[in-house]
Amino acid sequence: MNSSLTVSALTFTQSYSDKLNGSLRREVSRGVNLPETMSIKHRSYIDSATKRPGVESVLIFERHLALADGTIVPAARAQLKVSSLTDTGVASSDVLAVIERIVNTIQEDDTGLDLADEIFVNKEQ
Repeated sequence: MNSSLTVSALTFTQSYSDKLNGSLRREVSRGVNLPETMSIKHRSYIDSATKRPGVESVLIFERHLALADGTIVPAARAQLKVSSLTDTGVASSDVLAVIERIVNTIQEDDTGLDLADEIFVNKEQ
């Protein structure tokens, strides 16, 4: 994967990448003290129901903001966590199919349901 990735016209530059801690990329167009970060991590697991091994991968975006008292903190965070068994019967198309369901639920163009506000802002179920 490239060390710098452009997402939604923002360039996230790699700070580090290693097998133990995953990777971290930072975007600082709003200032060095108000970064957005992108992290990617992987870990092995044993599924509790099937007792089979798998890999859990997570993509995390955080947006740092200055709060009312001036404190700068990661105030908004979104993550996509995908768990998949490590078995030859599990194809990449199976993993991508479940990710596509999430994207189509929140995507706001003509192909999606545009439910991001309802789910994540209004807390509807």
